[in-house]
Parts: sequence; C-alpha cells; structure tokens
Amino acid sequence: MRWLYACFVIILCALIFCEYVADFVVLQKCKWPEIRRKKYVDDPLRAMIIADPHLLGPHRGHWLDKLYREWHMTRSFQAASRLLQPDVVFVLGDLFDEGDMVSDKQFQEYVWRYLQMFNLPAGIPLISVVGNHDVGFHYKMHPFFMTRFENYLNFSKVHLYTIKQIHFVVVNSMAMEADGCMFCNEAESALKNISRTLHCMQHPHVAECARTRRHPYSQPIIMQHFPTYRISDKVCSEHDAPHIEAYRERYHVLSKDATELLGELLKPRLAFAGHSHYYCHNVNRLGIDEFTVASFSWRNNVNPSFMLATITPDDYAVFRCKMLPQQFVSNSYVSAGVACLMLIAYQLRNYLSRRRQAMLEEELTHQKHN
Repeated sequence: MRWLYACFVIILCALIFCEYVADFVVLQKCKWPEIRRKKYVDDPLRAMIIADPHLLGPHRGHWLDKLYREWHMTRSFQAASRLLQPDVVFVLGDLFDEGDMVSDKQFQEYVWRYLQMFNLPAGIPLISVVGNHDVGFHYKMHPFFMTRFENYLNFSKVHLYTIKQIHFVVVNSMAMEADGCMFCNEAESALKNISRTLHCMQHPHVAECARTRRHPYSQPIIMQHFPTYRISDKVCSEHDAPHIEAYRERYHVLSKDATELLGELLKPRLAFAGHSHYYCHNVNRLGIDEFTVASFSWRNNVNPSFMLATITPDDYAVFRCKMLPQQFVSNSYVSAGVACLMLIAYQLRNYLSRRRQAMLEEELTHQKHN
C-alpha cells in the first residue's frame, strides 16, 4: 500500500504548493520601481493598483467558481501586500460583478467579502473607485446605488485624495457623459472645484486663494474605471489583450469630450484605469502616460496582473507585476494526477507480472506432480 501513500503525498504537495506557496514564489519577482530623480527619493509613495476583481454575487456564476477564484484572489492579494507593503492600495472599479443588481442586505454581504479579501494592516488606506458593475452604466445610475456605495466604500463621485503630497483625482467614469444629468453636473462641478484647489496650491499668494488649504502643489494623477479615449488597444505600446477590438465612447472608454475636459481642468501627469480587463500602456490624448490595469480575477483574465507605482511630487516609475497564472495551477494539478496514474500503472504492472509468474510456477508444479 506504499504506492497509495506516495500518491497521497504527491497530491498533497501539489495542493499545498498551488494554494499556499505558489503566490509567494511568483510575486518574489515583483519589486518597487526606482525613481530617477533624487529630490524626494527618501520618502516616495508606494501605491499598489489593482482593477476589476468582479466578486460574484447571488445571480451569476457557479458557487464553486466563486469559491475557488475568490480564494486565489485572496491568496494573491495577501501575498502581495505582505511582500510589498504598499503605502496605499487603489482598486479601480468593478469591485463587484452584480453591485447594481443586489438588495441592500446582499450588498452588505458583498462589502464584507470584499473587505475580508482585501484586508490590509491598520494605517494602509484602501481606496475603492466606483465602476459600472458597482452602480450601473450611466443610464442605470440611481441615487440609491450611488449613496449605498459611498456609505460603505467612501467614494462614488469625484474626489481629490492627497497622500504624501501626491494628489489623486478619483473619478466616476459613468458620470462623465456631460448630458446635463444630476450626476454629470455634480461631477463637472466637483472637477471645477478641484481645478480651483489645485490652482491655489500652485499659486498660494493669489488673493482668491487666501482661504484655501495650503498643500504643496504637484500635478495630479487620475484614477478612474474607464480609460481615457482611444480607438482600441492598437495604440498601446504594450498590451496583453488576445484580440484587438474597436472601443466605443462612453461604453469602453471615456468620450473625446470628457477626456479633453479632464485634461483642461486637471492638467494631470499620469492616469490609471481598468475596465477592459487587459493591460495596456499608452500615451493618451492628453500626452501623458496612461496604464490600463488588467483584471485581478482569473475569471476575466487567465494571466492577471497589477501595477506597482513609486511616486514623488515630481516623478514616478511604474512596474507591472504578473500574478500566478491559472494555467500554471491547472498544469500542476494535471502533472500531479499524471504522476499518480503512472505510479498506479507501475504498481499494476508489477502486480500483474507477479501474478503471471505465480500462475506459471503453479502450473509447473502441477505438471511435475502429474
């Protein structure tokens, strides 16, 4: 029966490695990128940026699919946060797959699962950006969904968030339609207020800025769910989408007008987005680097990744961190299964050989007696 124990050990080792160890091994390759300019190098901001975890709800997907893939997202995130120890974590929308479809009680359960999955040590902020699966596309947004998201997760509109003298503008992409709707008017008004605040940071001695808070100025960074306008991923200098599809304004990406408005009011130096589920790095219409972050979930991308950004008030460096591929786990279990089958086949062959030998010896003995 030793072969049974050997088979059990093989499967157990594969299980422990894939479910508890592999994430740490793969993420060892991830390092914080280094800043080129040295002025603020002693205390840069280290931001971990993920997108589109799409936690499944009660209506879509099989419970086993939900359990297993969310387990791996949890393991990946906990491994990354322990190894990398970021100063702040951004999740760029579509936290939930059915956020605009569930009751308030179900949404509370959703939020509990999300916060358990992306649990961080005290003092490390988790900034959750709203996505279309959280509150609906523009046509479906409702004050109930927006208020609920903001009550539980802080930001549902447009907000200026500052940490270590780095200014982030968190944008609700679905409210950038500029069609006169309530949410669009609020978003545009908030952007103009943020624009004035940034102007006063840059020009603190202007009379109109006398009562404005005096944070040191640096060009802001846009954090949103939709990428700024681009025709497709053909314009990306780097991308991992298996197929290139044309993008629709206001559905896959922001409109040209909304993109220009962000540039005019904010004068950003860098942008991050999600939504497409695949990685892209391009210089966008505003002439700045934009990184579209791949989905954090195997359900949307079998080769998920996230971004590491080292940022100072006058510089930044970004690194794409590849996570444990789904195919690696599948191959590991298949290899363990094949090894067990080979062991079983070997033992069966030996058993049949011994049985045949015993039968021959028995037959020879019988012939001698006759």
